[in-house]
Amino acid sequence: LLRSLGRLALRGCIVITCFDKIGHPAVVQGSSMYPTLEGVSPSLWERDIIWLSTLSLHNPSIGHIFTFTSPRDANKVLIKRVTALEGNLIRRKPNSELFIIPEGHCWMESDNDVNANDSNRFGPVSYGLVQARATHIIWPPNRWRSIR
Repeated sequence: LLRSLGRLALRGCIVITCFDKIGHPAVVQGSSMYPTLEGVSPSLWERDIIWLSTLSLHNPSIGHIFTFTSPRDANKVLIKRVTALEGNLIRRKPNSELFIIPEGHCWMESDNDVNANDSNRFGPVSYGLVQARATHIIWPPNRWRSIR
């Protein structure tokens, strides 16, 4: 019994390490990234399930989609597209205020502007809040593709 528990614990540690260091699947929730990602269907099987890679955190590029801890609520994880990097000049919506993204930050925006909860509301996102990059849609089968 102890040997079986030891093997089970070892397997659990391996899975957790892989999820933490390589990546993991996640179900998209909400409409902020529509039409790129589908997350509003009442049926879980009709929502997109994406692969979140933790290997791609060090070189964010404009256009990539990342998950990150909300700057306003540490219990929420958001998913948005990088639209500007540190040092870039950005025009904040809707008031057209211009400013430079500070060092160690990026600008994250929703693909769907309706009720968007993104950098236009909470400002630049610290790289320290970024968790993973969305690289592929892995469910449903008719939407299998890489995310660019």
